[in-house]
Amino acid sequence: MRTEQEVLSCLTAWAENNELVRAAVLTSSRVSPDASIDFLSDYDIELYVNDLRLFKESDQWLDVFGPIMVRWPYKPRSTLSPERITRLILFKDGVRIDFQITDKLEIEATAYDHGYRILVDKDGILEHLAEPTYMQYIINKPGSEEYQTLVHEFWWDAVYVPKYLWRDEMPFAKYMLDNIIRYSFLHRIIEWYIGMKNDWSVSAGLCGKKFKQYLERKTWEELESTYAGAGIEENWTAFFNTLNLFRKIAKQVGKSLDYNYPDRLDQEVTQYCLKIKETNHN
Repeated sequence: MRTEQEVLSCLTAWAENNELVRAAVLTSSRVSPDASIDFLSDYDIELYVNDLRLFKESDQWLDVFGPIMVRWPYKPRSTLSPERITRLILFKDGVRIDFQITDKLEIEATAYDHGYRILVDKDGILEHLAEPTYMQYIINKPGSEEYQTLVHEFWWDAVYVPKYLWRDEMPFAKYMLDNIIRYSFLHRIIEWYIGMKNDWSVSAGLCGKKFKQYLERKTWEELESTYAGAGIEENWTAFFNTLNLFRKIAKQVGKSLDYNYPDRLDQEVTQYCLKIKETNHN
């Protein structure tokens, strides 16, 4: 696999010699001071061009970077905003480069508050960029209404899991437990817990990738116990472990912020879920 120096040298030389490219910026983990970089870390590149047509029409311009294994999206199109074309490329040697390409050359000074490294700037359009504070992805303290909404809606969605486990409809049960309940509610309350424990000055990473780094060993083990395979009983166990962990953390966050935790709602929904589990099939 190519080294970082080799990849960035190739990118820089190509951008310098391509009249369509006016600026190129390296962003994300490879410019973050606290990121752990390994051989799987990708290169996030933002290109500023004076004509998007070539980049929309084909991927021939990518040939200079090496043979491609797989790409996303299949055809060039916008994914983050209508003003940008996305090309995420995994090359056959294992190097991955994520390109965002735009012809909008007016850039806000704080556009790269999460960090950046200018590779090419032919027209000085990046000279006014502010020094990054790396605060863009810091966990923010929730307001009372935000906290109450999350907690109450968790207990509404929780009842779907026992409903579909009891019916032996595993795909829907897993969707609710491992997608909606986990990522919309459990991960969010864990992020607030980590923020609370760290004076609201850290990021937990995308999809909780830094949870293990910040959580106490016992709490991490409790989170591990919320994962399960395909068995009905193990999913029942994982579900109630999820309720227990959510309750524990939500109460601590609420107490720290002086927000009321809905104990009665928790108790009633938990008992309802237990009743479903204990109900015999006809």
